[in-house]
Amino acid sequence: MWSVITLIVILLIGVIAYTIYGHRHHLTPSKGKKINLSERPNSALLIVDLQEDFTNATGKNAYAPDMVEKLIAAINDLVQTANANGSPVISIRQTFRGWYMNFLMKLLNKGRGNPKSKGLDLDARVNGDIDHDIVKSRADGFSEPELDRVLDRQKVGKLIIVGLDGDYCVKATMQAALNRGYEVSFSDATTLALKPNSWKKTKSKLTAGGASDGLGVSTPTADNDENSDRADERERERETENRSRDTA
Repeated sequence: MWSVITLIVILLIGVIAYTIYGHRHHLTPSKGKKINLSERPNSALLIVDLQEDFTNATGKNAYAPDMVEKLIAAINDLVQTANANGSPVISIRQTFRGWYMNFLMKLLNKGRGNPKSKGLDLDARVNGDIDHDIVKSRADGFSEPELDRVLDRQKVGKLIIVGLDGDYCVKATMQAALNRGYEVSFSDATTLALKPNSWKKTKSKLTAGGASDGLGVSTPTADNDENSDRADERERERETENRSRDTA
């Protein structure tokens, strides 16, 4: 009898420990190689987790619809500016991996972000061209090596990071960018957080770490020829990605 109870207790402790480890691993920002800012004069807009699972959610862990509308309107302004200036716009979307993580999401968050969810796509209200679409499984967008590669090809050293949630995926992505030496900007108008008081503390930590609150880094301006060249390059990259998806 006691051996059975002991075994159950050990299993419970193991499950709790594994859950805590998985949660921390999910939220821990990656380090990565330091970039040389002098060789990276361009800017990019990173849109984090602005997907239907989270923007259209109801009930627990849902954002107020009017706040989502304001967020998307503010982000659309940045998308249009980036498109006009030839700056890359990158959507980073969450899809959880692993049976245990997906079990927890189904249990605690109605399966949002699970591979079989119908709400994984970028919110349709986002207007403008999205140059790159990257799917991540952890909070930090840089946990997917493709993001580093895209920013390197585009010679990007300045990032405007927007989306949700400010205390989780946006925070982790910003910290990972700062770890790599990027100039990072964010703002309240383009970030949503379920816990406003916690977001205030998060903002203080991010600014102390070097991030700019208020979109101090703007999308670059250049002459028409440079804009045209960069726009052409973005179009070629989109065509290459589309061909890769078609042949996959």
